[in-house]
Amino acid sequence: MKKILLIASLVGLFACQPKHDGYVIEGTITGENLPEGKVILSNFARAEQISDTADFIGGKFIFEGKVVTPENYSITIEGIDGRIQFFLDNSSIKIEGAAEDFPNASVIGGTTNDLVTALRKQHEEVAAKYDLDTIMREYGNKETTQERKAEIIAIYNESQKESNSIDSAFFVANPTSYYTLIQLSQKVEDFTMAEMEEKVAAFKALPEFEGNRFLSLIEESLATLKTLEIGVVAPDFTMNDPQGNPIALSSIYPQNKITMIDFWAGWCGPCRRFNPTLVEIYKKFNKHGFGILGVSFDRDAELWNSAIKDDKLTWPQVSDLQYWNSAAAKLYHVKYIPQNIFVDSEGKIIKRKVSEEELVPFLEEYLGVKAN
Repeated sequence: MKKILLIASLVGLFACQPKHDGYVIEGTITGENLPEGKVILSNFARAEQISDTADFIGGKFIFEGKVVTPENYSITIEGIDGRIQFFLDNSSIKIEGAAEDFPNASVIGGTTNDLVTALRKQHEEVAAKYDLDTIMREYGNKETTQERKAEIIAIYNESQKESNSIDSAFFVANPTSYYTLIQLSQKVEDFTMAEMEEKVAAFKALPEFEGNRFLSLIEESLATLKTLEIGVVAPDFTMNDPQGNPIALSSIYPQNKITMIDFWAGWCGPCRRFNPTLVEIYKKFNKHGFGILGVSFDRDAELWNSAIKDDKLTWPQVSDLQYWNSAAAKLYHVKYIPQNIFVDSEGKIIKRKVSEEELVPFLEEYLGVKAN
């Protein structure tokens, strides 16, 4: 009798388990005159675009599948305005809403989506507490005084401290969540190499992260950053100047005591605003051994050339005109511009990411001269 009961209990247990280890998304949308067509499920990744479709019949749809890389996805329905956004991992999710308010449909379930939703709510509460929408609009008004702008910046910075504390607490509580991994992939340089390698090892120890795109991106970033450590010879590259002549980095730095590789673009507003300052700095320090190699992330040769001329950039300039797909961007882990890296006459890396405010003191110290 006990054996029969045990078998029965095991049958009941297995009957309660999911049929597969992937996701199930069940949607119910209400409204009058609902269309019947296709529902589209897609992610936002440029590198690995994923899309699936399901039938929308009688206000209902269902998706079943498995994601290797859980991340943000959206659902759109033909004939209904807007889209629903949520974090998709391999769990069960129910979507319920009205066609007239489709983007605000409720997303129920989804292990990671519940975590992200709760985190987002905390950030929204911080934004409301400091009334960020109102004060940021005020900051943009022409009538707002510099004194008031300074006050607004102080308020904003305080709100960011609170938001950062919320994020830190989330990461401590959820060290190996899918969302944590995505955030880490964007903050690789916020941690030491040893810290990041420890975090990567924790993810790799879990089978659910096998093949995860974000984990691979972090490992690629760490491999690149090891080639950019202080004292290492900077990775060499060759690109064409505006006249089509190939110029190698290794042909530039032997000419100078210190060379700044300046990553910029003609379309980049902050880069263009900084260029006049950089021109003056170059004039003051060039005679003391300071050189620059401009590496542009442009894709429009005409814009690139006109920016060089208009900004009066007299140092060597190169580009492969590949925009963010520039070989230099990958080689030097450049995720934003303007950005720089400094090498000595042997090509050894001295420093990376020197800010505008730090630049003159840094050159004065390294070259042992004072700017005139």
